[in-house]
Amino acid sequence: MVARRGSGRVVLGIDADAITGFHDACLAGRGGTPAGEAVWEWIAENHRRNTMLWREEDRARRTDVPDAVIVQCKRNIDQHNQRRNDAVEAIDDCIQARLEAIEPDPDVRLSSETAGAMIDRLSILALKIHHMRLQTLREDAGDEHVARCRVKLERLVQQRLDLAACLDRLLIEARRGKTCFRTFRQFKMYNDPALNPELYGRRRGGSGAEQGEARVDVLVPTCDRPAALAVTLTALFAQNLGPARIVVSDQGETIEAASAPEVAAVLRLLRTRGIEVEVHRHLPRRGLAEQRAFLLGQSRAPYVLFLDDDVVLEPDLLARLANTLRTEGCGFVGSAVIGLSYLDDVRPHQQAIEFWDGPVEPEEVLPGSPQWERHHLHSAANLYHVQQRLGLTATCQRLYRVAWIGGCVLFDAEKLRAVGGFEFWQDLPDQHCGEDVLAQLRVMARYGGCGVIPSGAYHQELPTTVPVRKVDAPLVLDVAGQ
Repeated sequence: MVARRGSGRVVLGIDADAITGFHDACLAGRGGTPAGEAVWEWIAENHRRNTMLWREEDRARRTDVPDAVIVQCKRNIDQHNQRRNDAVEAIDDCIQARLEAIEPDPDVRLSSETAGAMIDRLSILALKIHHMRLQTLREDAGDEHVARCRVKLERLVQQRLDLAACLDRLLIEARRGKTCFRTFRQFKMYNDPALNPELYGRRRGGSGAEQGEARVDVLVPTCDRPAALAVTLTALFAQNLGPARIVVSDQGETIEAASAPEVAAVLRLLRTRGIEVEVHRHLPRRGLAEQRAFLLGQSRAPYVLFLDDDVVLEPDLLARLANTLRTEGCGFVGSAVIGLSYLDDVRPHQQAIEFWDGPVEPEEVLPGSPQWERHHLHSAANLYHVQQRLGLTATCQRLYRVAWIGGCVLFDAEKLRAVGGFEFWQDLPDQHCGEDVLAQLRVMARYGGCGVIPSGAYHQELPTTVPVRKVDAPLVLDVAGQ
């Protein structure tokens, strides 16, 4: 559906009746995201988050549970509220993209409330109407309670009708160039580890074990690819998370990574920024599982990012991953690497994606299972095509279910160690593959794991340094680790 320039001729694909009907259908268990317009994905996401917020707010009022339960409720509320606001901004971005075709009147009126904010309020009103209606049907409540709730229900219904009319008027006038609105960016500072002083302040001035401890250790295995490693390290220099610690395990047999001029230059650059960098010569080669076990043994931070030496990261990715892992409390979160040489290779049959609609939870994924087929999403540039189609951005990311993620995975170090880390290397021959997959499957089964979209990680698309792949760790070892 193409927007055409001209007053009133842009098709937005939404109106208040369709939106309120969708909200009610979801609450009645008949929900299904309407097809055809990307904006509906975000309307659905916003309503999901509001629904989950409602449930968590109810739970948080309990007085018969341990304090730890209420603390977790608060963390869940923060997470859902952040994503609810992200969805509001994404709704407005989708609508604004269509309205760009409109020539505004010279005296166009700027609306202080956006369409996304009104849709968010309609979602909340739908929840209030739904739950107030349930109160009018209670058989365990007195007549007076039911009567009061009926009065409130009538008022809520009228409020929604009024707001729906206002939304339709805003959309109609915006299509005619009479009224405009701009996406209102929330910039939630308390959820950003680079902006919340309680988070970045602890890194600088913590006590005891926190003193001098980096929040994230970036662990990079490398072998005879100094140019690729230099590019990867340069991308780490650009990360906006703040000081981190980088540990490189070098198993190169033709050249020492640290002595390569391009690597040495970047190492100096990283250190001028106060980033601690260690490069270990780790030979002989006994397989990638052993190399990863060695790297994990060098780490001190609560989070560890296993990053391949041929991956380029967008500047905000490390902060996004760390923020997601902290708020979700799961075992790992990763960014699947995208091969941009495949931009013209569109594969709809490999682009199925399963979003997490609630908190990330433990999930058992076994080789050959239906869940195993999720790995196709990470082939070629499939993930890029999906994120473009859905209009996802770094400020409006979503989490999705994975089989595994290669190249860029942030673990909760304690949880990774709790399932044995990579100590299974001793049960594998030196020539093997799939060691990262096996570790993720074990962590995911106990603690949960997820991927973030948009990814923000890109493959340099170099030949593999592990050409012999006859022994695949998750196929020859017990996924459960027993």
